[in-house]
Amino acid sequence: MGNANSGRRPKPHALKVLRGITRKDRLNPDQPKPPAGDVVKPSMSRVAGVVWDRLAPIAIQMGTLTPADVEVFRTLCRLQATLDMADTQKDADGFAPFTISDDYNGAPKVGLHAAIKLEKEFATTIRPYYALFGLEPVGRSRIVVPKPEEPVNKWA
Repeated sequence: MGNANSGRRPKPHALKVLRGITRKDRLNPDQPKPPAGDVVKPSMSRVAGVVWDRLAPIAIQMGTLTPADVEVFRTLCRLQATLDMADTQKDADGFAPFTISDDYNGAPKVGLHAAIKLEKEFATTIRPYYALFGLEPVGRSRIVVPKPEEPVNKWA
């Protein structure tokens, strides 16, 4: 019963070592490490690029955005850009949060504006992406980022 996503997410190798877990069957010393280097902004829409420029410096500073994470972060930026565009629709003149239309029987039917529906749908879709990069408080408490290596001092 269940699948690969069932249960708790596994803890990183470094966190297990810090907590004193030494059983070899529970450690993964061969855990992949992201490549070193600068994070390069990929090609994306103008609106998603604005989101990248707003969020990427924060994630890079925290150490949660590496060159290996660029594609997933681009998806986050695209989702957030769509959410931002839906939000700007609410500022338009004549915006009404509710719409009135006729159902198949001809009776009036009240519904939500499409921008509000989109915001509601994307809010749940985008939340895991924010957690992945530590852009929400709960996500930061679950992330372990390796500390940058200090240069070796020949006088030490």
